Amino acid sequence: MPSSTVPLVVGYVPGRTERARIAGALRGRARVQWAESMAELRSTVRRHRGPIAAVFVAPRDATGATAGPVVRDLATVAPNVPVIAYCRTGIEHSRDIRALAAAGVHEFLFVGVDDAGAAVRTVLASAQRACAVEAVLAALRPRIPESLHPLAEYGVAHPDHARSVAAMAAMLGVHRKTLFNHCRRAGAPAPAELLTWCRLLLAAHMLATTASTVEAVAMDLEFPSDTALRNTMKRYTGQRASDVRRRGGLSYVLGEFSNRMKETSARPADAPSN
Repeated sequence: MPSSTVPLVVGYVPGRTERARIAGALRGRARVQWAESMAELRSTVRRHRGPIAAVFVAPRDATGATAGPVVRDLATVAPNVPVIAYCRTGIEHSRDIRALAAAGVHEFLFVGVDDAGAAVRTVLASAQRACAVEAVLAALRPRIPESLHPLAEYGVAHPDHARSVAAMAAMLGVHRKTLFNHCRRAGAPAPAELLTWCRLLLAAHMLATTASTVEAVAMDLEFPSDTALRNTMKRYTGQRASDVRRRGGLSYVLGEFSNRMKETSARPADAPSN
């Protein structure tokens, strides 16, 4: 794979052995750029113009300063970049773990537990998903009535189950007809369509903020195939997945979703939903 298309991971991890474990696990899948201090890590992320697949950060630097302020700063300057805390286990480290969780890290990687091979890649994918969910929900909530927030949160956070209105109704503890009534009263598309929009918003965000292929995004979001994702994106937005990526990803699909909301809210209250 050409170096220009290999995802970039940036990190501050002091130990050489720990750095080697992470780099080895990501070899061929991501190039790792190590910073020598928290300040350099922050500066590297701020200056980089392309997508960053993730940031790995240790709980403290060589001086004993905590990573919390850096994590909070990254959430502001690079909200689309997932942050993974690389910690040691044990009660003596629990304070650092709690502080990093409060600061907003998306995932944890533990020394000697899951910091090798496929486990690192699994944590990386989980962090990217958590970051995407956070970004999509932050953008989506202001666009829909509050009554639809639980439905949208389910659809975005559980795209693997978001294909079934019955499953969603069971998860939310309501009858499926209740969901249809909520959507109709809110002037929104039917639940099944709304769930599809949630998955497309996630897909659009991942396409625009990572180097993932359409095939990889389709697999991660459990579309039947990359063709299914391409066809659904085209049917709902009028654009191919590659065009959505170039047009801004989440912001573009969110605009198309808003247009659809306006269209459905204009129909008579007793009109059947599609």
